Amino acid sequence: MIPNIQDQLASYLRDVAAWRRQRYQDDLRDPRNLRCADALEAFADFLRALPADDPRLRRLETLTMSGGVFQPGQQTAYEIGRFRFFSPEATFEGFLDRLVELAEADHVERGSFGGPQVPGDNPWERGASRGAGSSHSD
Repeated sequence: MIPNIQDQLASYLRDVAAWRRQRYQDDLRDPRNLRCADALEAFADFLRALPADDPRLRRLETLTMSGGVFQPGQQTAYEIGRFRFFSPEATFEGFLDRLVELAEADHVERGSFGGPQVPGDNPWERGASRGAGSSHSD
């Protein structure tokens, strides 16, 4: 069976929920950790109930699945870990839309660790020049 985005994302969400439950056990015993964990588990159920052809799921699949595994970028992973932590009123529909936006941003930033570069100065870009005045030839 080929792993799908719904199963992979739901599994990831449940793992983060388990982490949030562990965080509740720290000295502060912050109840927001439990609220977040409950929300992530409910969101996982929500995702699994969506039609497989939901365009948001298809887009997340394109942006975050690698080798059959859900691999979110930094922004996406960060926000998943905070779902309903600070905003208990956040909706599942709105959060799914936001995850797609964040996955898009993560995808655009992939490999651009230093931020935007001066044209021709990005060493990871094909055809990048070797710098102004360079006389080195290949």
